[in-house]
Amino acid sequence: MSANKIQRMKKKRLTLKELRLRWWWKRKEIRRHGVQGVDWDSAEEAARNYELMRRTFGVKRFPRTFLQLDRNEKALVHTLWAMWPQLPRREATRREQYHEWGWSPFHETEHRQWNLRLADKTLIDEFIREIRTLRKIQHTRPQHPLTGQINRLSRGYIELLDRKRYGNGKFNDSERHVLSVARKRAKQYYTQNKHALAGQWKGQDTALDSYARADTERFGS
Repeated sequence: MSANKIQRMKKKRLTLKELRLRWWWKRKEIRRHGVQGVDWDSAEEAARNYELMRRTFGVKRFPRTFLQLDRNEKALVHTLWAMWPQLPRREATRREQYHEWGWSPFHETEHRQWNLRLADKTLIDEFIREIRTLRKIQHTRPQHPLTGQINRLSRGYIELLDRKRYGNGKFNDSERHVLSVARKRAKQYYTQNKHALAGQWKGQDTALDSYARADTERFGS
């Protein structure tokens, strides 16, 4: 091993205490209140994915932490990976929404009425039958109740990558497997981010505009 490489390794080595100072998600105010200016309940997963990608592909390529990203950069990260809650219904205000896949068809004039005198179970059963019919027509299926939660990477994956990068501690077989999984996931996120930046992400402009409008309404300019 060359002297220069040994010198670089020594320079990179950090203690666990020093590393924890770099883990902004461990700050008390963020653990209690989340990141200010964003919908943290929805955006936390996006921030985690960004930090994982940043550590795997280098801080020179991604020099800023999630906290340091500007509004447009955060909007892109949120568009790619935020866990937005699925709404059971919406008001169709644009014509392109009228026959959008995954939503029931829009009728400008609705003549159907529900018999409010019937028991709740009877009405619910009839409604479910109608929904299932529409799903068959559109060839779509309901999401699994754990969709969005399965395979989510914890902050521990990111912290393990930092420990590996800065030469902190030894790793057992289980931890080495975790590192391998984290790098594979980071590669997927990097590809998605690259496509988005190239303008190849389907609906990117619309999604970014929508997020920016919502962000302004909720938190101000």
